[in-house]
Amino acid sequence: MKMNLRSHRNALGISQSRLARISRVSRFKICTYELGDSSLTAEEQGRIREALQAEADRLRRIPGEINIDFNGVAPRVETG
Repeated sequence: MKMNLRSHRNALGISQSRLARISRVSRFKICTYELGDSSLTAEEQGRIREALQAEADRLRRIPGEINIDFNGVAPRVETG
C-alpha cells in the first residue's frame, strides 16, 4: 500500500527537508517518491511513518490557543 506522503506531510506543515532530518531518509528520496519516480524501502517507510507520528504527537502537545496580551497595542518590530 503506497502512502500519500505529500498529503500527510502537508497536513503536518513540515517541509521535505525537515522530514528528511527527522526520518533520516534523504530529501532526494522523499522528493522522488512524492513525484512517483521512485520507491522507498520498508525500513525507510517505517522511519518516515515514525517521524510523521512523532511530529503529529508534538503538535498535539502544543496548547490550542495562545493568548499574548500587548495591552491593546500591536507589537512593534524594529528593523536594523
